[in-house]
Amino acid sequence: MSSDSKHNATSSNEAEDFNMVKEEQTNGVTDQDSEYLALMERIRERKFDRAKRLIRNQVVRPTLMWEKWEEENDKWLAEHYPNDFDLDNQNELLCETAEPPSSMIVPLFRYQKEWLFWSLKQEESSTKGGILADEMGMGKTIQAIALVLAKRELGKAISESGLLSSSLSTTQELPAVKGTLIICPVVAAIQWVNEINRCAAEGSNKILVYHGNKRKHIHNIEEYDFVITTYSTVEAEYRKNVMPPKQKCQWCGKSYFEEKFSIHQKKCGPDSVKNSNQSKKKRKKLNLGVELLKQETDSMESATNMQKTDSTELEANVQKADSIESETDMQKAGHRKSMKRSSMTEEGKNDGSINNSASVSQDLSRKKSILHTVKWDRIILDEAHYVKGRRCNTTKAILALESSYKWALSGTPIQNLVGELYSLVRFLQIVPYSFYFCKDCDCRTPDYSSTAECPQCPHKSVRHFCWWNRYIATPIKREGNSGSGRDAMVLLKHKILKSILLRRSKKGRAADLALPMKIVTLRKDSLDIKEEDYYMSLYNKSQAQFNIYVQAGTVMNNYAHIFELLIRLRQAVLHPYLVVYSSTALAKNGSMDSGNIEQPCGLCQDTVEDPVITSCNHAFCKTCLIDFAASVGQVSYPLCSELLTVDLRANNDKADQNSKPTLKRFRSSSILNRIQLDDFQSSTKIDALREEIRFMIERDGSAKGIVFSQFTTFLDLIHYSLQKSGINCVQLVGSMSIAARAAAVTRFTADPDCSIFLMSLKAGSVALNLTVASHVFIMDPWWNSAVERQAQDRIHRIGQYKPVRIMRFAIENTIEEKILKLQEKKELVFEGTIGGSSEAFGKLTEEDLKFLFVT
Repeated sequence: MSSDSKHNATSSNEAEDFNMVKEEQTNGVTDQDSEYLALMERIRERKFDRAKRLIRNQVVRPTLMWEKWEEENDKWLAEHYPNDFDLDNQNELLCETAEPPSSMIVPLFRYQKEWLFWSLKQEESSTKGGILADEMGMGKTIQAIALVLAKRELGKAISESGLLSSSLSTTQELPAVKGTLIICPVVAAIQWVNEINRCAAEGSNKILVYHGNKRKHIHNIEEYDFVITTYSTVEAEYRKNVMPPKQKCQWCGKSYFEEKFSIHQKKCGPDSVKNSNQSKKKRKKLNLGVELLKQETDSMESATNMQKTDSTELEANVQKADSIESETDMQKAGHRKSMKRSSMTEEGKNDGSINNSASVSQDLSRKKSILHTVKWDRIILDEAHYVKGRRCNTTKAILALESSYKWALSGTPIQNLVGELYSLVRFLQIVPYSFYFCKDCDCRTPDYSSTAECPQCPHKSVRHFCWWNRYIATPIKREGNSGSGRDAMVLLKHKILKSILLRRSKKGRAADLALPMKIVTLRKDSLDIKEEDYYMSLYNKSQAQFNIYVQAGTVMNNYAHIFELLIRLRQAVLHPYLVVYSSTALAKNGSMDSGNIEQPCGLCQDTVEDPVITSCNHAFCKTCLIDFAASVGQVSYPLCSELLTVDLRANNDKADQNSKPTLKRFRSSSILNRIQLDDFQSSTKIDALREEIRFMIERDGSAKGIVFSQFTTFLDLIHYSLQKSGINCVQLVGSMSIAARAAAVTRFTADPDCSIFLMSLKAGSVALNLTVASHVFIMDPWWNSAVERQAQDRIHRIGQYKPVRIMRFAIENTIEEKILKLQEKKELVFEGTIGGSSEAFGKLTEEDLKFLFVT
């Protein structure tokens, strides 16, 4: 055999061996291996797309920064994708600690010392901050105070601290102050003051609560170590002093911001230019009319037996055609005239006169806002999920603040959707995830509107994209936990969150905390005959209305209507009075003068808490409106068909004003003033609560409990019923001022005879430390289980020494049972990102609505 034949035979054998090995490897591929191979294929496709983008029209352009970051993400995925790591376990296994500063007079647990080490390291990194997402009740407030005191003791000079990001710097550098700005819910302001005084040496800190009308007279804000304010205050300062004023249209009377006013003018007024679709339709009609007239004219000219008559008609038709054609010419001339005016406006802009005046006025107005006119040493967001709405004014107001370091504290950074993390990522200015990028140049901006031109480059708006949407939110929304959606989830959990978020659980740090046991019980009762008849009648009507929307295919278009139906069903389960004697029902029936009835929230149909007024003069609870907008986006309010836009100018600080009590400490707007108290009847839910309170007192005569409900009207009914039974109560709702809330908390904690605290979930489920109580009664379930967890942890936290009992109430065979099942779906959203598992996600979708109404 020749050497060539031997070589061919050897090559053939090697090829056969290689094919056999390859076949064996293919047969032995696991699911994990196949996922990895699919990932590598997606990376190859993205690499090919990048190569195509770099060579266009035979011209090679340089690689842009966002393309380099995209390539870095692909390399990171290829390296870390096979690893099965658990973010929770990583956080629980932190071992390095830092000792608390000498000015800290309370001891820290080990996991809190670990936080101190980690947070000090984070402030030295490029992130300059992060998210503390420990479970509620683990002392996030104390840990944040420890960081501030420790950094001060290290002697870091504020002047040596650089900006968080160069993109954050303004045209004029703001003066730096030594203070830490703490932004929290109203109910937590006094709590922060008490904790700072408790943790730090007496007199070592100067504290300012920046809230209410008195804040207008404060000018020496740079002297304070801690400035505590509320989300509503920051939003009000931003809206009044920083946001550009709206311009009123002289033709329709509506007001618009400057960037939208010019767009509106093109569609409004006598010289307006119709949009392209309307213009095309009108031109088609005009051309068709002219063509028909010409055809008719030709036929009339060919007729000889009616020449005289036809000539008269012909003349009329020709005149009509001429008038139509002249109208078309006039429209074209008007269009050219409008375009000329538009170009003149653009020239004015380019000349700088308009932009300069606008920027000068905005700089002057900015100086009127004390919070926005300085550069803080540190900003801490307490209950940071308050800024989950990416387009709301509260979020914009927070993002407009400047500081050297930024921290977000929240036990539930995700309540419904993964996208809620985006506002926190933007707050921390994480590169590149919080920015908008241009596909054609290296410009980037933290905020961008598709209706406006990019302030940094000449390229069109369609050439810009949001990094977070493109690489995180959209893939997850489109593919869930598979394909590119899984890539996005791995990036989010193990690259982004690992570098900015620290979360520990009570279970993981049980040895440190030594908290007493928590017993959660679900009590199910059945409605009595009268309540059941009333509920089923209401349910059948609601189901019939819902079926009409289903058949018409307009379920999501009538989301607000359906939401109202669900609210009424939930209220009917609690007590029929909530529906029968609601202010809306009485106003419709004419039983009371509608002018004397306080307008209820247009979504929860309950007394408005922290009210906001829309442009159509309807009132909403601020939380309800933000949650609703986050779920369905921009929609029309069904009662008036107007687009839901908030006119916050009408709100001011009225939310802090208490209504005058008229009946034994009850507000004038209370439902108790609308019913016959002599014939007051209890309900199944109230009777069940009274029984559980009796059991609580029998077990421990000194025990105290907190009663939570979504509806303040139901709390009023409970309050009256418990008063009749000789049980002393105190109540906390969203319409109370800071002083009134502090007085309510003080009475409950200090008065041994006050055994029950009635709280609205909107106002009292966050930021309170009420370890004096050992029982929580949750009267009605909500499809967001995170809210219930927050309510439970008002008592199951550091400082609790008694066993904690949580009683959840539900009524069998009602809407509440289905809501409990929806809660399980919502739980998967949280566990799929912040927690360790990566299950499917859930939200109140059309399928969920159908589930709630189908028997």
